Amino acid sequence: MIIDGKDSPLGRVATVAAKSATRGEQVIITNAESIVIIGNKKSILEKYLQRREVGTTSKGPFFPRTVTGIVKRAVRGMVKRQVPKGREAFRRVMVFEGVPEEYSGKEAVSVGKYRMDIPLHKVKIGELSQILKYRQS
Repeated sequence: MIIDGKDSPLGRVATVAAKSATRGEQVIITNAESIVIIGNKKSILEKYLQRREVGTTSKGPFFPRTVTGIVKRAVRGMVKRQVPKGREAFRRVMVFEGVPEEYSGKEAVSVGKYRMDIPLHKVKIGELSQILKYRQS
């Protein structure tokens, strides 16, 4: 299953990917930088910056700053990774920025596009990743 993440909410993408992977399907998420987190922009940024500052640089917990890492972490939270079936399911999920050549001609599933004309607060994963890297110590 190939999921096109362009303008799709992060929670919906992660849920569909987790369910499909648990059923045994190989899941590929493309256009991860265009996935949207919906909510108050200020509180979203504060939440992710606070997560980054928890722990120490040597012991963790470690929180991803890359686009693919943030999306994979969201999927990981929806898979029961403490049991062998969940770990196998999580290994079947692959996340890409953009669309790789081998998947460009294949049909991608869209999971509930976010309507861009609705005036809600939103943060794209690519923008969030740049902010997290920018404040790197």
